[in-house]
Amino acid sequence: FDRDDFYDDYDDFIQQDNRHVQIHQKSSSQSSSSDSINCPHFGTCPGCVVDTNVDQVDIIQSAKLYFSSTSIQKHVSSFSRRGGPSMHHRDNRRYYDYDDFSPEEFYKVVIPSSLHQWRTQAKLAVAPTSTWNRSAGCSIGLYARNTHNVLNIPECQVHHPSINKAVEMVRSATAKVRTPPYNEDTGEGLLRYIQLQVELSTGRVCLTLVMNAEKLKECQPHLSYLTSELKKMDKNSGEERLFHSIWCHCNDSSGNAIFARDVTRWHPVEGPPFIRERIPGSEETVDENGEEKREGLLYFSPMVFRQGNLEGFSEIAKEVREAIPAGSKVCELYAGVGLLGLSALLYHGKMDQKFNTGGDSKGGSVGLGWLRCSDENPENLRCFERAVSSMPMHITGRTPKNFQKGDGKKKGKSSNRRKAKQSDAELSIKDLMDTMMSETPSDILPSTEDDPSEKVTYMVANAATALFKGEALGADVIVVDPPRKGLEDPVLQQLCQPRNSNQPYVEKADMLSHLPRHTINWTNNAKTLIYVSCGFDAIARDCDRLLSSSAGWKLESATGYVLFPGSNHVESVVVFRR
Repeated sequence: FDRDDFYDDYDDFIQQDNRHVQIHQKSSSQSSSSDSINCPHFGTCPGCVVDTNVDQVDIIQSAKLYFSSTSIQKHVSSFSRRGGPSMHHRDNRRYYDYDDFSPEEFYKVVIPSSLHQWRTQAKLAVAPTSTWNRSAGCSIGLYARNTHNVLNIPECQVHHPSINKAVEMVRSATAKVRTPPYNEDTGEGLLRYIQLQVELSTGRVCLTLVMNAEKLKECQPHLSYLTSELKKMDKNSGEERLFHSIWCHCNDSSGNAIFARDVTRWHPVEGPPFIRERIPGSEETVDENGEEKREGLLYFSPMVFRQGNLEGFSEIAKEVREAIPAGSKVCELYAGVGLLGLSALLYHGKMDQKFNTGGDSKGGSVGLGWLRCSDENPENLRCFERAVSSMPMHITGRTPKNFQKGDGKKKGKSSNRRKAKQSDAELSIKDLMDTMMSETPSDILPSTEDDPSEKVTYMVANAATALFKGEALGADVIVVDPPRKGLEDPVLQQLCQPRNSNQPYVEKADMLSHLPRHTINWTNNAKTLIYVSCGFDAIARDCDRLLSSSAGWKLESATGYVLFPGSNHVESVVVFRR
């Protein structure tokens, strides 16, 4: 096995992937920072703070200053994935010196999508157009600056065209059937908000109508009138169908929360239960019979988190998967439907199948060692399981499931019990003692490689609970994509713990039951931490704690993505190694 030949082939694979992305970017009109959004609503609409130079907003300048500061630069690793003439090998990976880069260049800024029509998900407020004439319909848009007056934005340039069409259709339908809009001052009225999610492959919209009601029956008959009118208008539009599906969400709570947390408040009204999108990095091919073959799909219901700029986030997924060393065991916390983890699983499975000359794609371990995802929303699990079943079996290690209507609830419990029984492999006292004394305990402990069904799993739990249940035990790589507030304190505390060389290597929490829980390092084996942040204040705070801790983390790279062009926002991907 010639390692140099392998890396030459690996570099060719990466370059081909990069060329594919460049072609994709050109086809989607990727913009430069000097381009202008040219939105007619700019200045009055609070959605955008700049119309041009979208990569020079205040938050990005703050991020550049932070990552170029001396206090951060002293923690930068001597190796980096960024290109440069000085290359090194370590742990079967390639690294590049940062010596060729100035501190000011360390935080790279990327505009991953076009400045226009990038938003494929929108949540808009509803208010009366007239206080006395219901036939005037509803105003649908964003709140004007420093007010709760709803501003119509029919020509928004960052909305996907399907969103603008759907909003106009809803506005016209509410006027036609006299839907009572919600009035914040009086607490009366029915329609409070709408959510619109575009399926990129079809351009069709999943519409959620948020109603001021506790139960579905309280929305009638207005809900039936409105949905019937929308279906009629869609059918008679003379164009391709606009609506993918229609949902109703009941939220009679006070305050500004758009959705109630109770899952029983969600009600499907019309259409399929899931929007489907390609897994980032997947390809569509046509077989000899002319049928399309897909490598994997993501499934989204309106009840789960979905990125507002899904096309731009695909570029973040690309950086994440390429930062994960081949063969790694990966734990993804705050996983949502598993977009980042599944993208990495597919990418490394394809790479391994193509270049690992000693691998057996039919039965052996390929790509990642395993993938464990977790998040607290139970609906994520249903979406995740369908996504895994849509992927090639030799990559997931699973036999695809045939999902029937109503699957995912009752059957899931018995399936989880069977899984638990399969995974609870018992060890004798002698085996346990041998494991604790052995320098290579992984040869003795039960491994996910012995059970292919355990290669890709999902736990419904918040990040802290998932950690303390052993989700990251044995993981080489931890991926975190927390909400804007950043990492939960218990998670951050675990990541800041020094590695314990005396702690035995295990992949399941019950193998450490002989140790006091407060002495266990639940992230002990992680060598790579990939932090995807949507809040700069949070990543700066968490980065300070990680780098100043005794955990041994070094900063390898930091990239800022202008995911929402026009806003004062930056999505950061920060890679730590130890």
